[in-house]
Amino acid sequence: MGRNLGIIGLLIIVLISACSPERKLARQYIKTSSGSGILIMPLYELFKDNLTLSFDSTINYSAAQQDSLAWEQSCFVKHVSDSVFLSQFTNSLIDRLTRYGYDVYLDGSSDVFLALPDPKWIIQLAQLQLNENHSIYPYNVYSVETGEPVGNEIRINTVKLESWFEASLANGGQKQVLYLEGYIQDEVRQGIDFSLLEGATSVHLTRDSVGMDDVYKMAEELGKKHADLLFDYFMNEYIRTNLPAGILPKKYYYIDRDKSNQLKTNPKTRFEIMDPQPLQ
Repeated sequence: MGRNLGIIGLLIIVLISACSPERKLARQYIKTSSGSGILIMPLYELFKDNLTLSFDSTINYSAAQQDSLAWEQSCFVKHVSDSVFLSQFTNSLIDRLTRYGYDVYLDGSSDVFLALPDPKWIIQLAQLQLNENHSIYPYNVYSVETGEPVGNEIRINTVKLESWFEASLANGGQKQVLYLEGYIQDEVRQGIDFSLLEGATSVHLTRDSVGMDDVYKMAEELGKKHADLLFDYFMNEYIRTNLPAGILPKKYYYIDRDKSNQLKTNPKTRFEIMDPQPLQ
């Protein structure tokens, strides 16, 4: 009997959790968000930097000279077209938001946008920063003669995009700065070879290197990811503003788009909400 009561108690807890005010509001937002307005204020400049710099330490270079050296030594950022990268990112962002049912407008359509019913959001793409860097991956190969490990290393290239979005409701409310970073890097897989005849082992590496096509593909994929996280952000702001006075949200809700669009809590990836300060 006690075991049955325990099971019944667990079911009651699950039912209460499933019918919590926050979850109800999340489901309500999912049903009613279609047709909501979003004004996107795009960027026309991509900030770029090469954080890897190699130079003769015996020479006293100025800051401007170091910047020039870093630019010339870059493998990726100096070849990136601002207009192509920003177009792919922004178009992907808009296409994804439109797919979710939002009415998306650009800066030039603001009069039409402001005539839409509330709530509606203004999203300013405040800054996109594209950086390249590298790390050194150590590995061992084994000498055929001695069988002893011999240290080696390989350079792993990384390209990272940092973003700052400024989000605010069209008719008031505090502006919030939403931060996110994403990256791509060379992929290296290590395998072991064993020679029966020589009785020795050796290491072989399979390397998939980042190329310029991958950098532009990253712009497209991160545009989609930002749209996904914006939907989650809007949903959680809807929950927060529609909860009864004095009640604060206990969880952050998101749509798990890898598993049949299930409504879940506490995602691995979400925007970091920063202090609402203007970017420099």
